[in-house]
Amino acid sequence: MRKLLLALPLVSGYACASIEISGVLDVNYEVATSGGMTEERVTGGGLSTNRVQFKWQEEVTEDLSLKTVYEAQYNPHSDDDIGKREVYAQVISKRWGTLSTGRQDTPSANAYGYADPLYNNDYSLISNMGVFYAPWRVDRSLMYISPRINGFEFRGMATQGENDGSRDGRVYSVAVDRWTDSPWYFSAALDRQYQRNLWDKHTMEQSTDAYLTAVYTMGRTDLSAVYHRYVGYYAYAPWVDFESNGSDLQLGLRHNFGNKHNVAVSLMYKDDRKDEALSDATGLNLGYIYNYDKNTDLYGVYGYVHHNRDSEIRYPISWNLENPLPDENPQGLQLGVRIKF
Repeated sequence: MRKLLLALPLVSGYACASIEISGVLDVNYEVATSGGMTEERVTGGGLSTNRVQFKWQEEVTEDLSLKTVYEAQYNPHSDDDIGKREVYAQVISKRWGTLSTGRQDTPSANAYGYADPLYNNDYSLISNMGVFYAPWRVDRSLMYISPRINGFEFRGMATQGENDGSRDGRVYSVAVDRWTDSPWYFSAALDRQYQRNLWDKHTMEQSTDAYLTAVYTMGRTDLSAVYHRYVGYYAYAPWVDFESNGSDLQLGLRHNFGNKHNVAVSLMYKDDRKDEALSDATGLNLGYIYNYDKNTDLYGVYGYVHHNRDSEIRYPISWNLENPLPDENPQGLQLGVRIKF
């Protein structure tokens, strides 16, 4: 990624601060069926969310540094407002670890995001079927990231929350990652969320999500698996809430052919044991990326979700489309270009 770097020398002999500006421009042509209609449109963010990132970093001592990130997301194809994606500040010590505060991804999201064959693209099955209404990026958070010791890294997060039934309720998240010299990567994560019931403001509800993640790398090929177990109360204020209890399994593959051609396949099966508001479902995500040059990618992505029965709440192929009808199996195709700067 090409970056605009502004170096600002400081008074100290070796310390300096810098501002880096980078981002993504992603535009695509999409044909998708969801919400009882077929959308044919030019849209954006198919492979990566459109964003501009401002990163400021200062080396205070040989061990200690400070970093601040402001990342804004936008839609170049529409008149939508610019919104915050990630906004956080960090104190980083090579010896003692990193303390981070602000709006940022949960420790669990870092693990399953790495295992997603297309890294949480618009049609991502992990995002749209697996995580669904579980916490994944939260405000008012404080996170500690340990130094990596014998390949192990710990991440722990707590949020202040607003206790108003929104997705920014109180969240506690922990994860242990295992990086090795072998081809394997492992992670175990646990999230607990507390939020107010949408229809009874005097009742606080809770949900628990547990994740086991594994990635095996052999040459140009990555094989990945994410197992997700969930139970509790989930809500998307102010419209939808439900009790749920179940699990899902994602199996993925990504492969690079000669540095230019890349393919990705993701399969997911979801088993909702309450079998009430939600349905058991199977999802498919296929992707092809052509690396035109180091900053430009051409891509095609297909997504499909099949529900085993009619249900009140359906899993979408994209949050940017109308919600599927109670008897509908949504699908879509995107052909686009992504430019990194």
